[in-house]
Amino acid sequence: MASAKRELPLYDDSQLKKPRVSESVPSSSSAPDSNLRVVLNPADCDIDFTVEGNGLLGSALYEEGFAYCWSGARANIGIRGGKYCFGCKILSAQPVHMEDTPLDLQNICRVGISRGDEDVRNMGETLYSFGYGGTGKFSNSGSFLEYGERFEVGDTIVCAVDLESSPMASISFSKNGIWLGVAKYFDAGPNGLEVVGSPVKRLHWESALFPHVLLKNVVVQLQFTIADGLNPVEGYKPWDAAVTDGNAMLGPDFSNFDDCEVIMMVGLPASGKTTWAEKWVKEHPEKRYVLLGTNLVLEQMKVPGLLRKGNYGERFELLMDRASKIFNTLLSRASKIPRNFIIDQTNVYKSARKRKLKPFADFVKIAAVVFPRAEELKFRGDKRFREMGKAVPDEAVNEMLANFNLPTSKDMHMADEYFDQVWFVELSRDESQRILDEMKKAMHEKPCIPVDSRGKSSVQYYTGIGDSYQSSYSSHHLSAAPYESYHSTPTYGAPINTNTNYGAPNTNYTAGVLPNSSRINTADPNPIIMSSPSSNAVNYGYYANSPRGPHFPYGSGGTPMSRPPVGSFPSDVQCSGIYPYPYPQRPPVNLPMNVAPNYGSYTNVVQHAGIYHRLPAPPGPPLPTDVQHSGYYHPYPHPY
Repeated sequence: MASAKRELPLYDDSQLKKPRVSESVPSSSSAPDSNLRVVLNPADCDIDFTVEGNGLLGSALYEEGFAYCWSGARANIGIRGGKYCFGCKILSAQPVHMEDTPLDLQNICRVGISRGDEDVRNMGETLYSFGYGGTGKFSNSGSFLEYGERFEVGDTIVCAVDLESSPMASISFSKNGIWLGVAKYFDAGPNGLEVVGSPVKRLHWESALFPHVLLKNVVVQLQFTIADGLNPVEGYKPWDAAVTDGNAMLGPDFSNFDDCEVIMMVGLPASGKTTWAEKWVKEHPEKRYVLLGTNLVLEQMKVPGLLRKGNYGERFELLMDRASKIFNTLLSRASKIPRNFIIDQTNVYKSARKRKLKPFADFVKIAAVVFPRAEELKFRGDKRFREMGKAVPDEAVNEMLANFNLPTSKDMHMADEYFDQVWFVELSRDESQRILDEMKKAMHEKPCIPVDSRGKSSVQYYTGIGDSYQSSYSSHHLSAAPYESYHSTPTYGAPINTNTNYGAPNTNYTAGVLPNSSRINTADPNPIIMSSPSSNAVNYGYYANSPRGPHFPYGSGGTPMSRPPVGSFPSDVQCSGIYPYPYPQRPPVNLPMNVAPNYGSYTNVVQHAGIYHRLPAPPGPPLPTDVQHSGYYHPYPHPY
């Protein structure tokens, strides 16, 4: 029996071909040159962040979906001790159209500090980052507390950091020269941030605190020196003084383009691509990978009233169009920046892989293929749905599967892709190809049984008429006129006299409008519902003895007929209830008066047999009350 605890299969790093990117610490000294200016670091910011104005002006993209995204940047010099301050003036608001966002949340920013290895776009939401926001809140580790007061365009915020005080360091702020007090005390020593009194780490930017800004539709100007316009807080030196004091630490820098790599994830939905990518990033911090993907953009877009966690379905429906445009813009900008990237999407189409990688001509291009066995893929899909509510429609998965081509490297025979290397991080290429071929073959043999990520057919079972004889109709009973009958035209030729009326499609019903339907207006109190094509007509209107009551051949008296569903069509209209040959036979119509047919269970969740009334139905014919009648259901509680 398989263990209840499942993990991604292990693999040996040494078996993967190593990229040409150096994994050593940058050769530049961790101590900055005394003549080095303190500026915003273009090598330590989000892809959509722009550094201008001699390194002091900061802004981010704001058009369309970017208006909902925060974008961050750090300065190029951090501190490991002393008492220093820097300023941030909010110069202007960028014009945005955000009807679903309050005005006071459309153009705001956050000012603070963070350790050099923290995510630059999440200041105040991680353990080693601290921020004061325009809403009048201070945040750390995702905890937001009331502090100071609101600030906006025209205001100047000064952030003061005290790493001298013992045993606790502190961070404080002032607004337009007015002291707001200490926002938080924290441990900067070996048992805390590991900045003060701690050995310098191999990646030196992990051992210092850097000025940090996080912007949403505003333009800011940083002040690190008195010449920049900084008005230092009493008792604190300008930030640039840390360089001459020996308390400064350099931030990360750019690499050469030919030393940078782009890893493209390849795999079906829920195969484990994101899990592998995040693990790889964590294991190789010196590469400072930037993850790019539409799902990552979805998680970053912050829309009031729309939860970011555990709400994938709603966010996908409302934001995916904007997220896709954002991703394409970020991908284009990334190809011009000498950093390391991971493209976290399915990338199963060869044409899409070539299109995305073409701009990265000078990068080392690597494909990381995540291809688990079928049972493992199902397990991961189930787990993702339970934890995140994230599921990809069956039709989309089938289309990806049908077009899935394993990537090839440039050194392979007949290869026509750009990859320098192809890593199969789970199964080998041969095993992956064998399983992929089997999955494609199975899909073509059973095209009407797409299995979703929960391992279920998309047909929804519905228990219809039971012993309580509750009507499954929202209208009056059938023994009335006039009616109009709507029924789906079958997709295959059934034998003559075979029931081919399979009920209404599982879609919203609009009076008089239904796709692929025929209409017959019947005025007979005992309607005959004709199936299309006419050669397959069958009379549904025969009643069992007298008085006549409608009968539907979903089952016969006693045990219901065995009708295993084939499944649902891979189209927008799910037509449930389609059965393979041999077709179910209609039951005998002459049933004893004291026998009530068992109609079994319907396989769709709409009004059954495709009957929808147009006009209010007149009352049915008088019926004796001492027997139960086949197919007749009184619209009110039984009088007997």
